[in-house]
Amino acid sequence: MKKIKLLGTISIFCFLLSGCGNGQVLSCSMTQEQSGATMKQTVDITFKKEEVSNVKMAINTKVTDDVSDSNWNSLVDMLDEQYSTVNKEGFQISKVNNKKERFYNITINVDVNKAKEDDLAEYDLEGLAGASGTYKEIKEQMEKSGLTCE
Repeated sequence: MKKIKLLGTISIFCFLLSGCGNGQVLSCSMTQEQSGATMKQTVDITFKKEEVSNVKMAINTKVTDDVSDSNWNSLVDMLDEQYSTVNKEGFQISKVNNKKERFYNITINVDVNKAKEDDLAEYDLEGLAGASGTYKEIKEQMEKSGLTCE
């Protein structure tokens, strides 16, 4: 699971240091399966005036019945710690923990123009405000990181 977080963080950081065209949204995703858990990560990055304006990342985790309650709780604790709910300007984090159905979803929505640089750094997203580049460059970076982009 640490590999997934690291890859996601690196992907987002590399991707977001670039930028894109007016009103475009680049959507990328990756699905990984490991030890009875399926984790799908999606990243939607919105560009306005060739700059990153919004980042939405969703991590949807589903485990099989073969995963013990203890391992489920450890996974939830790890995700809760990595993506603590913040009450900061520009950030919205929502979590759904359905122990009965054994899925856990986290959605992080960041308005880059409202978020403070120090707060962005907590999620390895520093440098986003004013970041620019081309849609093609960013898409290439994300795909090199293992994500599939549309």
